[in-house]
Amino acid sequence: MAEGLLRHHLQQSGLRSRVEVSSAGTRSSLPGCRPDQRAQKVAAARGIDLTGIKARRVTERDLERSDFVFAMDEANMRDLRELCPVEQHDKLSFLLSHQAGQSLVEVPDPYFGSAEGFERVFQIIDDAMGGLISYIQGRIE
Repeated sequence: MAEGLLRHHLQQSGLRSRVEVSSAGTRSSLPGCRPDQRAQKVAAARGIDLTGIKARRVTERDLERSDFVFAMDEANMRDLRELCPVEQHDKLSFLLSHQAGQSLVEVPDPYFGSAEGFERVFQIIDDAMGGLISYIQGRIE
């Protein structure tokens, strides 16, 4: 959902043509699979397109090519720090760390819960997009 939301908000802010977006997991156990049906349903109901998004594992090459890498939780961040050269750790941050007043550090994983969990996570990520877009805009201009 985060990739689809980021693409949408970049489009809304006029930055979409200047930023390439992709997502990958540190522990993807279902490479090549589309997002969970519950995520697709929640996103589609709000006009967010998840078409073309497929699960894959993050690679060292991804980290080398990226200017920004946003982790969803502590486990992701730990894995990213191990994979990413120390001199590039400054490109790593928590997705929620860019939202002013956000008390959460981690985006909860809704996978083993109910459809309502996906609704909640969608809202958490969507609420964080304003700060994330400002952060990206400040770094590319």
